[in-house]
Amino acid sequence: MREVVIAVLVLAGSALSLIAALGLHRFSDAYARLHAAGKAGTLGLALVLSAAIIWHGTAGGDVVTLLFVLLTSPVGTHMITKAMYETGHRPWEYARPNAGSKKPRRGRR
Repeated sequence: MREVVIAVLVLAGSALSLIAALGLHRFSDAYARLHAAGKAGTLGLALVLSAAIIWHGTAGGDVVTLLFVLLTSPVGTHMITKAMYETGHRPWEYARPNAGSKKPRRGRR
């Protein structure tokens, strides 16, 4: 039973990490790419680390690593997006609903 739970956690974590990688490749602007990496990547890594904790037992280092990733990854993603916005990097016009223009604009405004 324990092996089944571990296999499900590893497969789900790997699938979410693959989705994060595809999001980094496919999304149009840096904000959407950071969203994909921040959400799916963090949850994927958390699931794989949870499987490692179950497999090896409750080791202190694994639990600390899991908590560190869960606490710092969203904060880091937020700080990067805030810094991008404050330095003038704006999302695509096409990415926002009701922007008034159907043609996407690339780069800075």
